[in-house]
Amino acid sequence: MSTADRFAALSPERRVELLRRLVEAGRLEAVPDIVPPRDPSGPVRLSPAQEDLWVYESLYPDTAALNLCCSYHFDTPVDPADLEAALTIVQGHHDSLRMRIAGEVGDLRVECAPAEPFKLERLDLRGTGVGLREALHAFSRRTFELNGGPLIRGQFITVDDTRATLVLALHHIATDWWSFDVLHRELTEAYRDVRDRVPPRLRRPSVQYADFACWQRELEAAGVFDAQLAWWRDYLANPPRPLAVGPAVPGRGFGVEQVAFRIDARVEAAVRALARERGATVYGVLMTAFAAFAHRLTGEPDLITGTPVANRSAKGLDRVIGYVMNSVPVRWRIGERTTFAELLARFTADFPQLLAHADVPVGRIVRAVDPERVAGRSPLFQWVFMHLPRQESVARLREIADPERVHTGGEHDLIGIVRDGDDGFEASLEIRTDVYAPDVVRAWADSFTTLLTALVTAPDAPVSEAPLVPAPL
Repeated sequence: MSTADRFAALSPERRVELLRRLVEAGRLEAVPDIVPPRDPSGPVRLSPAQEDLWVYESLYPDTAALNLCCSYHFDTPVDPADLEAALTIVQGHHDSLRMRIAGEVGDLRVECAPAEPFKLERLDLRGTGVGLREALHAFSRRTFELNGGPLIRGQFITVDDTRATLVLALHHIATDWWSFDVLHRELTEAYRDVRDRVPPRLRRPSVQYADFACWQRELEAAGVFDAQLAWWRDYLANPPRPLAVGPAVPGRGFGVEQVAFRIDARVEAAVRALARERGATVYGVLMTAFAAFAHRLTGEPDLITGTPVANRSAKGLDRVIGYVMNSVPVRWRIGERTTFAELLARFTADFPQLLAHADVPVGRIVRAVDPERVAGRSPLFQWVFMHLPRQESVARLREIADPERVHTGGEHDLIGIVRDGDDGFEASLEIRTDVYAPDVVRAWADSFTTLLTALVTAPDAPVSEAPLVPAPL
């Protein structure tokens, strides 16, 4: 047995004792990167990250910001019973899709409902005058009942005589976007088996989310989170003020809108070339450009952006459906003469440390740092960036349906997303419309592309000198 396997075979009490010794010795890097099996006889508490989401939901019970939704469009007739059978198979293998929350504040527990057939709601739009977008919006905005209710729902929408759409909504407390990648892959496989009337090939993952939740509680009990928080307090000492570009949009209620744009293949090639040349990643180049973009729009020399991290390096976590990811703050200090190359080198050097302290949920980081807060807006960071490489599961899913994310959002003011595409990058700026006007953000999309082009073309020039406005033709 390996050292990690021997550690996992210990009792929870013994593991916590050994973890405490590592914390006391200042050896957080020696904490095993594993998920030990939980004691099946004991209760399962919410993970610390789940508990933070539960608190958020209790403060804002009528929001759909924590709903994660995806639709699957079929252009040829499909039997909804086959989809229900496929979802039944997937749900049976993942306890997190059958979880219910019980207990009181301070002792919130997870219970697993028995495996039962998955039932889709049915909606027929023919002759109703209701469009598909309207139906998807209405479905995605329905809130979940966290006090014992199911945390996944699905609807089969008949669009016309040939077209149909499946839409799934899950509460964030039961999933994350990596989990949707797992769901896509397994739904595709299960659906094919059901459709072809062959025995299902899917197998239950050896690691379940309950194992991860119990492991997180062991890390918390041993003081690992407290030790990581000490690092975050130092890194984020005297946090800067919230990011803002102008005043809030007057007379506009809460809403979410996505401004899509493309970054051409020439710029993509320059991004990848710079990453190779400077020993960075494509994500690192794009993330640093997003920070430079935030700096140029806001004028802030000291700012914090957020970025999601998968937190799935431990063996077996790659197949887990559940809230495993974390969002970590990244601090940027940009002077008048700071070059893009300097900013990228600093981020490349610092990012491993950010990941090494990313076990502690972001909600705990926020409470420890206690930044300036603005009512109704995300504390510590308001702008988030993510880079999405090609997903094999999406390519496989497209063989049976065309997947599309249904946007709910609202937790952050602006989310920049760059996806690897077939001919350049596919990008979007997702905004809260009560904070930023969509027509203004459409101009920002051009500005980001212009700035990124200049930064990767001349990385040793000061960030402050890179153009934001496209040159006239």
